[in-house]
Amino acid sequence: MRDPAGLPAEFAPAPFRLALPSLRRTPHIAGALFVALACIYALSPYLALWSLSSALRSHDTDTLAQHIDWSALSASLKSDTLETLLGPPPAEDDLPDFGTSFASGAVSHAIDTHLTPETLMTMASQMIHAPASAPAPGLMALYARISAHFVSPLRFEAGLITGPGGKPTIVHLKFEQWRWKITRFDIPKAA
Repeated sequence: MRDPAGLPAEFAPAPFRLALPSLRRTPHIAGALFVALACIYALSPYLALWSLSSALRSHDTDTLAQHIDWSALSASLKSDTLETLLGPPPAEDDLPDFGTSFASGAVSHAIDTHLTPETLMTMASQMIHAPASAPAPGLMALYARISAHFVSPLRFEAGLITGPGGKPTIVHLKFEQWRWKITRFDIPKAA
């Protein structure tokens, strides 16, 4: 290949050597880029969980706060708490009695004022607290206690069994604002 001046390509000035890829290679480059982006997206919730895990271990409340959708989490905690305290919600045409209305207001106020990264850090450390003398679980034992999968393209669930023979605590994540955020916890109810 020669440049317009007749010099071989090795001796041609830089603008002639730096050309765009040929049109035959463009589909291959676009395909490789698509596969790379799909792999990064598929790994991203696992990286978010790893970041959350390291934030819990190091008590980094700033990192924890970045991975939480506060409005969705507080709404789900309010509904779960009220359902536990009062039972299922009344029918749409029924008016709640005074006690139910008062309890709803009290629970909403308590969650709004006390749901902070520090509170979540304390709750998570109490849930996964293991005795100091217990050895760290092996990779196979950890694999048996954890489940994680996509529910939809923008939703992800991760479950962790915290006690022997127990039900898993499930963390729901949603992809929003270019990161995975916790929107709900499903904590197993005590029998």
